[in-house]
Amino acid sequence: MYAGRKRKKPVPKSPKPPPAEGVKSNPSKRHRDRLNQELNKLTGLLPFPEDVRSRLDKLSILRLAVGYLKVKSYLTATAPKAGSCPLDQPRAPGGSRRTDTQADRELFAEGELLLQALNGFVIAVTGDGYIFYISPTVQDYLGFHQSDLIYQSVYELIHADDRAAFRRQLHRPPAHAAHAFPAEQPLLAGCSATPSPQHVRPEERSFTERSFTCRFRCLLDNSSGFLALNLHGRLKFLLGQQKSASDKSPVALFAIATLLQPLSILELRTKTLIFQTKHKLDFTPMACDSRGKVVLGYTETELCRRGSGYQFVHAADMMHCAENHVRMMKTGESGLTVFRLLTKQGGWVWVQANARLVYKGGRPDCIIARQRALS
Repeated sequence: MYAGRKRKKPVPKSPKPPPAEGVKSNPSKRHRDRLNQELNKLTGLLPFPEDVRSRLDKLSILRLAVGYLKVKSYLTATAPKAGSCPLDQPRAPGGSRRTDTQADRELFAEGELLLQALNGFVIAVTGDGYIFYISPTVQDYLGFHQSDLIYQSVYELIHADDRAAFRRQLHRPPAHAAHAFPAEQPLLAGCSATPSPQHVRPEERSFTERSFTCRFRCLLDNSSGFLALNLHGRLKFLLGQQKSASDKSPVALFAIATLLQPLSILELRTKTLIFQTKHKLDFTPMACDSRGKVVLGYTETELCRRGSGYQFVHAADMMHCAENHVRMMKTGESGLTVFRLLTKQGGWVWVQANARLVYKGGRPDCIIARQRALS
């Protein structure tokens, strides 16, 4: 019965008309394009140099944006009232915009000099262990760039045996000492009209002050891979943050991290011998900072006119440098490389370098090498 029935031939579907010219037909691609455009705009707003912004991935861009907004909220909540600081005074009649810009630059330069003279770096860690802020000078001590650490878990940096002790330092003071934290006092020294931490009585200050030692991961020439640092600071309220039901007043540790053993005169001199160079993809020099000119003796013009950067590398070290160069082109980073560079006086200086690829428009654009003279 069923075998006698004839099967109907399938009706061929008519082909869909091609999309109109200039109209994209893939919704997911349109979504990705819009997302990439917004991320590019967001990247341009981050307060980092172009060579740093160009190597950030999407998750890092979002992480840094969140961290930046949290810091901005805190500074806005603790900002002094208008007129309470010299910077808030109205501009004098006839005052030029150039004068205000120069004043801002002078203050910025002063802050940079203070960080360089600190013999350490500034760090702020939230109660749940995230790095709220860390100064750019952390790269001189741990080898990590500031953008690699902001709003990352601090426990990823700390030695496993020191994590529990660090977590205890983030705890708030006992209930009987809660009055050491006024409900809405920002505990921020400066031009604010609110009382400063120095006004806290000595018996109450002991509940907020912190001074302890901790081992941090170090990418520089350290045999153990960790560097012992002394952290001295104070617990402060993070005003301006989104408050949760469990913690209505989030607290963070604001501290200065310094070396456990003070630097000797020779080590202080070595610290000033860290310089940065910019190269083409074939390692031809393009630029060099002022410290590099002091270490090597060349002017920037002399470096750039010599051709390949391998002309400055000792013959015995060329193969080693070339291998790390190839690795950097594949992975984006060369790792630590120790080799000899030719100085203008004809001598050789040992340097320790770490080079990174800088991307522009999704393609490798140049190489940034951070080098430290070892001899």
